[in-house]
Amino acid sequence: MSAEYQRALQQVPLEGRRPRWGSLAPSLVLAIWAALWAWAQSNPSGLSWHFFASGSQLLFHGSGLNLYAQHPELQIGPLAFLVAAPLTALGDAAQPLALILMTAAGPLCLALIAPLVPQWHRVRRVFLAGLVLMPAWTVLSVRFGHLDDVLALVLAVVALRAVVANRAAFAGLALGAAVAAKPWALGFFPILVVLDEQRRAAIGSALAGMAAAWAPFLIANPATLAALHPPVGVAASSGLRAVGYRGDVIPAWDRVGQFVLAPLFSLAAVLRGRWPGLFLVAVAVRLAMDPKDNPYYIGGAALAAVIFDLLGTRRTVPWAALATVLVLWQPWAVDYTNRLETSTGLSLWWFQNPGVIGLVHLAWSVAMIALVLLAPQPLLRLESRLRLASGPLRVFQVRSPSP
Repeated sequence: MSAEYQRALQQVPLEGRRPRWGSLAPSLVLAIWAALWAWAQSNPSGLSWHFFASGSQLLFHGSGLNLYAQHPELQIGPLAFLVAAPLTALGDAAQPLALILMTAAGPLCLALIAPLVPQWHRVRRVFLAGLVLMPAWTVLSVRFGHLDDVLALVLAVVALRAVVANRAAFAGLALGAAVAAKPWALGFFPILVVLDEQRRAAIGSALAGMAAAWAPFLIANPATLAALHPPVGVAASSGLRAVGYRGDVIPAWDRVGQFVLAPLFSLAAVLRGRWPGLFLVAVAVRLAMDPKDNPYYIGGAALAAVIFDLLGTRRTVPWAALATVLVLWQPWAVDYTNRLETSTGLSLWWFQNPGVIGLVHLAWSVAMIALVLLAPQPLLRLESRLRLASGPLRVFQVRSPSP
């Protein structure tokens, strides 16, 4: 944020604190809605949880700092294994508890974003965004249970809150932790540029956090870099296949390309004054270059679209999020058990036309990037910003200074 903007905020008188809770009905409805979708995704559930159970076991009782050199197929950051370790110690209760916590992280992200939304139709806009988000989020949190993506997304939202609060060091640490959970979160890095004068402190703390997570593995075994070229196959419906790659295994340049292009496109969003859209841009670049077309990708894409809809536009209906869920939704997301037995309808067409699916998903990525970078920029009023006092969180309504 510019120095002029920060000085303006400091000079603006603060009103008395207003009640921010409003009616509990929307929150209660969203909680029930999330629970219903969690139940719908629960059989089967936790399809990817075994990666975190085995990875944490290898990290602390097996490969140690040689983990990524010996198991480059584990495209998961060490922070995710660190968080999973105490959960796995609970035995049979580990997976259900993890899925519950990951599901709760979706409404938590929405609650963290909500105070940043301008007052105009705030409750209605957040409520509609939650209705769109929860079906997609539970694919990520319940059906697959991808802890690393959940951690990266939650920490990115925490970093966003810290940036708005002008807490540079905390914002950097949160973003560094997001990259420590999932490396593709590097695409969110340009959010720190919004801090303007304090961006150096934020970038420094982010780099320190990333180094603390990844440097021990690189120092212990330089072959850790092999994780940049994992033995991952290329799906026929993937963005990578849609852009023209025809190999059977992920190319050596792909991960590096993701880590370079996602921050660059996100930075372009910031320089265009469209910083609420940088999360959507980063996810779109990631999916466009990804060798897989996993159903759980929809969770991160939907959350990124919700952030853009709520903070980057004034639309009541979250159209970017709605389009994201409709385009990226895979038809067997609910009836996953019988997905391979479906001989008619949309599921059959989906399996028979993976190339078309890849092109549609690539078109979604291009459309979202264009939406953020090229759409007219709305005027952002001073009322849409927040000030967070030191210590406990305090939210104040800010009035524009008299001319």
